[in-house]
Amino acid sequence: MVLAYYVLTVQLRSTGLLANFCTGGHEHSPPLFLFVMVLTLTTELEAINRVLQMTGEAPVNSTVGQVGIAKQAQDALNQASREVQSEGWTFNTDYERTLQRSPTNEIETGVSTTKVYVDPELYPEYDIIVRDGKLYDRKTQKYTFTEDIKADVTTILDWLSLPEYARRYIMTRAGRQLQEATVGSEDYAKINMVAELEARSQFLEEETTRDEHSMLRGNTNRTGHFNTFKPHRALIR
Repeated sequence: MVLAYYVLTVQLRSTGLLANFCTGGHEHSPPLFLFVMVLTLTTELEAINRVLQMTGEAPVNSTVGQVGIAKQAQDALNQASREVQSEGWTFNTDYERTLQRSPTNEIETGVSTTKVYVDPELYPEYDIIVRDGKLYDRKTQKYTFTEDIKADVTTILDWLSLPEYARRYIMTRAGRQLQEATVGSEDYAKINMVAELEARSQFLEEETTRDEHSMLRGNTNRTGHFNTFKPHRALIR
């Protein structure tokens, strides 16, 4: 982890013992400085180095201008991030987001949007999918709409926007995949697989806690006093 150092000055003169400890026994001696290490979220560089470690390679000191195995590690991290985020999770999915029309009545989804779900019960007259970065109605075979659309939108976030539990799972998955693709060591494969399973388990536990899915209530984002549970929605994210 990146260590951020904060200098703390110990000056508690209300207790003689602590004052003696801090000043070396002399009342007018300079205060004692303590260095405290503060752990931060996993950076992209640390994630790349973790991927390299899982393949038995040496770490790097920058994410810029990488070549060879370091570049492959960075690419593997990005690919694993896309794969994981494309499934749609609490941290990268907005429920019932209003997608507004452009002056030409088209609705663009953006280059980082990986999934758009439009509830057919809210819009029975449409059959909406994403095509060419825009919403497309398969019933009318048009990109234009007469109203703004509410949809559940899944977006691929950059590294800094990811929670720590997602970062850990993604970098562990990337390390396992890169090792299998480049080195192919059976011993590394066993160790990395166990690490990935542990990371996946913690990832799912955190997601389950945050989203509160239930076999009886379904998706809590879609149920309420006037919108009761429907069995076919139990597995909808």
